[in-house]
Amino acid sequence: MQQVIYSKLNASPCTRSAASRVAPSSDFEHSSPSCAQTKLHFIYPHTQSTAFRLSPSGNFEHSSSSCAQTKLYFVYPRSGFTLFELIVTITIIAILAVMAAPSFASIYSRQKLESSAREVAMKVSEARAQAVMLRESTGVCLSSLSETNCSTALTITDTNKNRIFVAHLDKGVTVDSRSETYLKFRNNGSVAAATNFILLRNGFSYCIAVGITGDTTIKEGACT
Repeated sequence: MQQVIYSKLNASPCTRSAASRVAPSSDFEHSSPSCAQTKLHFIYPHTQSTAFRLSPSGNFEHSSSSCAQTKLYFVYPRSGFTLFELIVTITIIAILAVMAAPSFASIYSRQKLESSAREVAMKVSEARAQAVMLRESTGVCLSSLSETNCSTALTITDTNKNRIFVAHLDKGVTVDSRSETYLKFRNNGSVAAATNFILLRNGFSYCIAVGITGDTTIKEGACT
């Protein structure tokens, strides 16, 4: 069969070129390039070319006598993932996800806790500013207190809805048993005593400390 192939190729009007010769292991020798144009194509085994066809022995057989255009085809096997490789990849991803889950949960809890702490500090600041502006007492309550209990604790009748401020806590955020749940400002923006709000979530805590003059500080961890 190789002699037949070589004779057909040698019968071509093209001259033989060493640069276009393929290694003997590929069983293919291409005569070129006195041709006007050379094209290189890559096909799968099931594709058949008009310029070359695959013989049963695995060799390339030339099917054209014209060298006006020479086409060279290389056959590559199909590639892809095996089922085993896919299962291994999914398993590795699942293990990494399980390992990273606690870290993500901690970050999420701290973000929610910090958000609630900033909400409390903002309401404290608003209540203090309102007390100074109205020259009346104002107050702040955490959302853990009902509206009625808040008003009773502050001893403020908020007819115009502009003297009591409620700090809404994010879901999952709770109030420490040692924490205050409300704060009352005098008409000059001061408080009777320093007050601490302590918020908890999944083992983390934030402290919102309000001084006698109404100054507020936020810090992670216990109040000191």
